[in-house]
Amino acid sequence: MALKSDSKTTESSCLQEVQRKLASFEDDVLPYLPSKEAILERAKQRQFKKKALGTSILSVFAVLFGVYGYNPVYEQFDVHTVKGQQHLLHLNDGTTIHLNTETHIQVQQRIRSREIIINQGEASFHVAHSKFEAFKFFERQFKVTAGQMQVIDIGTIFNVIKHNKTDATVVVEQGEVAVKIEGSDKAMIHLVQGQSLSNYRQDLQAIRAVDVYSVQAWRSGDIVLQQTPLIEAIENFQRYADFEVDIQNPELEKIQVNGQFKANNYQQFMQVLPAVFKLNVEKISDKQWQIK
Repeated sequence: MALKSDSKTTESSCLQEVQRKLASFEDDVLPYLPSKEAILERAKQRQFKKKALGTSILSVFAVLFGVYGYNPVYEQFDVHTVKGQQHLLHLNDGTTIHLNTETHIQVQQRIRSREIIINQGEASFHVAHSKFEAFKFFERQFKVTAGQMQVIDIGTIFNVIKHNKTDATVVVEQGEVAVKIEGSDKAMIHLVQGQSLSNYRQDLQAIRAVDVYSVQAWRSGDIVLQQTPLIEAIENFQRYADFEVDIQNPELEKIQVNGQFKANNYQQFMQVLPAVFKLNVEKISDKQWQIK
């Protein structure tokens, strides 16, 4: 018992000695120690900063999601061709767009999509895709709008021609596309290689089988005619050159024409007609012809 008493006495003496030594610094240290009120105020400020940081992070995410949902355009440009001209356009992602004669397109690069608007003419699209299947999920959608028709790329080469303000035709040369009328809630129609689809205003017509080679021919500067009415054949040549043809007998307009010709050589086509059909072709002037 005596040992325990001595131990307690020693500890008490040590504690008193420490307190005595600290007391000598008390007057110097206390002025620099924050008060209770200051400590509480700092704690409140730290909590406020944490809440502000959390709010800022949420705001940033809200803005990012808003931008992603809105899908704004970050790059836009137009491309034109004149009569008789063709142009091969290369996009940064590896996609190529081949513009036919008298064509005007607008290219819009958006956050979630790549969008092409055909204002006039015809174009062929070879859309680039990732070689790795896992990365395709992150690819931006590729969409072409021509009149009231919208074509969504699935993995393909396809051709689109705009006939007038509302109507267009799409032909799939390779792969698959999905087609719909802009603003319609009807299910999209899927096309595969060798299939074509046209619209008449708000209505999609029946799917047709087509010869892909005849559709591709214009990219090589050719026109392929397959049971094409004479009047349509002439109109096809008139897309590439300025000339007029007066067909005096309406029945002649229906003659079915076959063959392959150079798009920029309508003169050869006009000169061949009398050798194949029972009709007369007369050249009135450099750019005027008469068929009777």
